[in-house]
Amino acid sequence: MAKKVAVKKGEKKPARVKFTGFVPVKLKEFTITQKSSGRYEVVNSQGKNVNGADKVSILLEAKLLQPSLPKAAATEETAPAAN
Repeated sequence: MAKKVAVKKGEKKPARVKFTGFVPVKLKEFTITQKSSGRYEVVNSQGKNVNGADKVSILLEAKLLQPSLPKAAATEETAPAAN
């Protein structure tokens, strides 16, 4: 279990060391960090987490995610003929 560090009033908590080596990205209004599970966390300037489509657009803008294109639907040629 992780060792707890005592924090005095007015001091910030020490930054958590990530196993991934990912350096937190600070944008104009957001901070992006990577959790130990490998997922990204986006926090706004008020300290609230950003989720959903907003989070995806921020991660795409920061080039941390690559957009995936939908796979092409199976064509009729590949389907077996029913004769």
